[in-house]
Amino acid sequence: MVPVPGDDEQYLSDRLDQVQKAMRQGDADDVVRQVGHVRGESDSQTADTLLRLALDRELKQSRKRIRIWMAVAIVLAVGAAITITVVLPRTRLGTLADTAPTTTPATASTAPVPVGTPSAPNSSLAPPVPAGDGSNLTVLHDLTDFTLGGTFCSTSIEGTLDIDELAPNYENATITNCANDFRLSYGGKYIAEAPLTQPTAQACETQAKRGSQTRWNIDDVKAGEFAVCTTSKKNNVAWIKVVDKGPRGKLTLQVIVWKPAPR
Repeated sequence: MVPVPGDDEQYLSDRLDQVQKAMRQGDADDVVRQVGHVRGESDSQTADTLLRLALDRELKQSRKRIRIWMAVAIVLAVGAAITITVVLPRTRLGTLADTAPTTTPATASTAPVPVGTPSAPNSSLAPPVPAGDGSNLTVLHDLTDFTLGGTFCSTSIEGTLDIDELAPNYENATITNCANDFRLSYGGKYIAEAPLTQPTAQACETQAKRGSQTRWNIDDVKAGEFAVCTTSKKNNVAWIKVVDKGPRGKLTLQVIVWKPAPR
């Protein structure tokens, strides 16, 4: 990807998230509209880079879906003179495969992993642990430390947290901090700032639904002074507190997750 200086780097990152989300939802019109916005607000080179990077990521995630988006790229190429080189069966778009973020196997040195191991409530053989507040929520993951990426992540999963699995997961991430901010991601549903002391499960769920802000600048996310309640698209609820902040925005979090009790 051609480096974009200053705020333009975050702008391109934000637009990339929107384009890829539209691709995942199968909304071709929204993809064309998002790329068109970039071409109108910035320049054709930036728009070309955005589309190629989104296609490159989709290639690595699903070779079947790329056939659809290649057709979209061809339509865009007619008006914008986008040159896309396709090599089969190992498909690569131009030189983006050398520069775009790629998904690599998670290891202890390259991908964040939970510091603690979720306990018995995660086992299908163990009975659900009540949240203790009379709600219909039960503990899914006990209070655990989790390390979350950094300002500019070197892999596509490094700065992601899927609260359902309490693990990094790019496609189902509830939150991310890979673009100089802390924000709700693809797998998230609601989010809001929360008390610094752990609330009840029911209070946390209610607080998350009240939120109107979904993104915070990483400079405003301070250790010991920032916490959120958030919910996933599976309706699991998490209280997340920042307890340490390292170089380049790497965060150490305390996380507890509840799930709806079986009806």
